[in-house]
Amino acid sequence: MKKLLLVTFIYLFANNSDAQNQHADSFRTVLTQTNEPVKRFNLINRSLENMYINGEGDPDSSYCADMLRIAQQENNDSLFAIAYNQVGNYFFRARGDFVRALEYFFKGIPFAEAGHDKRRLSSLYIDIAAVYVRLGNAYEQIKYTRKAIANLPEKTSPMYSFMAVQTNYYMSSYFLAHAQNDSALYYAQELNDANLSLKSPMFESGVHGLMGVVYERKGDTALAGLHMEKSNSLSDSVRYLYGKIEGKLGYINYLIRNGKMFEARKQSMSLMSMGIEKNNLDIKKSAAGFLTLIYENKKQPDSAFYYSRLESAMKDSIFNQNNLNKIQSLAFNEQLRTIEEESKQAAAREERKQNIQYALLALGIISFIILFLLLSRRIITNTKMIGFLGVLALLIIFEFLNLLLHPFLERITHHSPVLMLLALVCIAAMLVPLHHRLEKWAIHKLVEKNKQARLVAAKRTIEKLGNS
Repeated sequence: MKKLLLVTFIYLFANNSDAQNQHADSFRTVLTQTNEPVKRFNLINRSLENMYINGEGDPDSSYCADMLRIAQQENNDSLFAIAYNQVGNYFFRARGDFVRALEYFFKGIPFAEAGHDKRRLSSLYIDIAAVYVRLGNAYEQIKYTRKAIANLPEKTSPMYSFMAVQTNYYMSSYFLAHAQNDSALYYAQELNDANLSLKSPMFESGVHGLMGVVYERKGDTALAGLHMEKSNSLSDSVRYLYGKIEGKLGYINYLIRNGKMFEARKQSMSLMSMGIEKNNLDIKKSAAGFLTLIYENKKQPDSAFYYSRLESAMKDSIFNQNNLNKIQSLAFNEQLRTIEEESKQAAAREERKQNIQYALLALGIISFIILFLLLSRRIITNTKMIGFLGVLALLIIFEFLNLLLHPFLERITHHSPVLMLLALVCIAAMLVPLHHRLEKWAIHKLVEKNKQARLVAAKRTIEKLGNS
């Protein structure tokens, strides 16, 4: 059996090895020549994203570790969020280690929030949803898929289509699993539309796989068969392991449902060889489950029993109580963090609201005093007092605008201290000339008012002297 699996693996992957090696060598050469840490980080990240879109190759643990090192060196929130996302992807998609994957995905969320990076938040949430798909937890799957949709980047973003295809894929698969075929078809069509600009063979395979199941359930076996064959053909063209597996799982299920056991066995053995080669428990578990069903159907109890035992062993490794406890603990910690963060934000909003009210109150009092001094016909006021009150009013107005615009400035500057400072300097640059003009006008009015007040006082004095 082991010899058969080894021969099958060699046959399947020999044709692609040269192309993979050339691509890997080219990338290593460029990476070796890049010494600046952030440029190196972005180069690795672009390469990984390209791989996920075009289905070329698999994530490399050394590159993911390099990204995390650079993020620590730079101490940058956005880099941390991306690095944790990619490390989580490695454990999930390359190793089938759900616990470690969720651990890093959840670690990345607060950094993406701190950087106000919606695209990265959307990515982390959809990857968490994907893990829960493999864990068979539909409630968490739809919860995090909807969170990913709520954080999609703007449609003008170059990464919008990449995120949209993923959210549509998992929405469609959720409704398909719950026998809501019309909703599943709707999101499959949305997935297809989003992929028109992306042109990803991996997601095109997903479109055909989803539509194949929908049409099979609607009784259109001919159209279902065409879609499933197309899905399998496209998944064969993909070199990215996880993208290939997603297509294979749907196709093998389809073959078993329709009694095509010979082809199903061939595809399942191919799946098993990939799982053994990559030492991926999740893939080996899925392949063993298929082979158990196939051999039971073929009335070969010995083989069925062998693969059933193998599937049970894989399940024990993946779904043992210790792992499930860790997953529940990670999810609960994230829930607590979210509650605490929401509480902090609510408190900050309330404090800012009160500060704005205090600033408005102070500004109103000072404005009233200035107007009273200007309009009063009897009180003679020193111009220095008006100047002092004017400066005080300027400071209060500046603080009021700072409180009012601070959340907006944080969003557009992404918490950059330099950009925040420049924005506040620009506001001050507009306020100061305006203040000078108002102060000049106020002092002019005050001088005129003082002259008139003195003149009135002098007339009264003369009248009193004349009467005497």
